[in-house]
Amino acid sequence: MTKVPPPSSNPTADETGRAAPEDHPPSCGDLVGALAEPDRCAAFAALVLGARSVKEVAEAARLKPPAAAGALQRLTDSGLVTLTDARAHTYEVTKNVFRKAIRTEERVAGKEGGDGAGAYFRRGRLRAIPGDDAVRARVLRVVADSFRPGETYSEAKVNALCGEWLDDWVSLRRALIDEGLLRRDATGTRYERV
Repeated sequence: MTKVPPPSSNPTADETGRAAPEDHPPSCGDLVGALAEPDRCAAFAALVLGARSVKEVAEAARLKPPAAAGALQRLTDSGLVTLTDARAHTYEVTKNVFRKAIRTEERVAGKEGGDGAGAYFRRGRLRAIPGDDAVRARVLRVVADSFRPGETYSEAKVNALCGEWLDDWVSLRRALIDEGLLRRDATGTRYERV
């Protein structure tokens, strides 16, 4: 259903074409995946126990330095770990990462469990707009929470907020309007949350 425009057309695109990772906490699935490999699990444990540098992590986790560096890079890419000093190559566990992942999961799937909506999110971004009406409505309500009720948004701001969720921000904006979650004024240039 989604047609992805070239990254350069994304209004929030930086050189990677994506929103900053810290803006989108990892999902519970992302965290489990990040810890699924033994070297990454050992490196994470070393950080939890106080190691900070690649050398300290390698020693504490009984890894060779290149393996420790690779594990830390993957953990950083996943959002589980934060590079605290690029020059000194020091790391720490991302603060509240598990709590944020659970809150995101609850927001998407509900406290009682999944309804299919969670499958459409990865690192807090949409992978696609669901076709199933019930799942689509739940997913779009999560996205609509990005807009404050009573506040008026320019089309550029709506595009930017939608672009943080999905590369195909045009289809997402249209879906929010079609679902009755956003209203466009008569000029077609101002929007507000319904």
